Amino acid sequence: MGKETILPAADPGPEVPRRTEQRAVVLLLERLMDYPMVRRRVEQHNLSLPSLHGWHYVIEEGQVHVFDVRGGRFIPSSESAHSGTGPYADAPADDGQPTALPHAL
Repeated sequence: MGKETILPAADPGPEVPRRTEQRAVVLLLERLMDYPMVRRRVEQHNLSLPSLHGWHYVIEEGQVHVFDVRGGRFIPSSESAHSGTGPYADAPADDGQPTALPHAL
């Protein structure tokens, strides 16, 4: 490249840090699925725990949000019925929330 790339300045809204944190949680779950022994056990539903879960603590609300695999988004844990890795139907197309784990569906 040779020249320094200059990206346009963006005004990060209040949701940018939270979305970045949530995407990191989903990425970590995807990376766990890269391990053959984890993938095999998740696909066989043979983990010691029923499934893998992605949690995000929202300090301002004092509440844990869980990654809802069926909906492909984070929701308050009190509203969650599908926070594990499956088996669940495919998540909808990208609605601006972190995406579902395709490996686990």
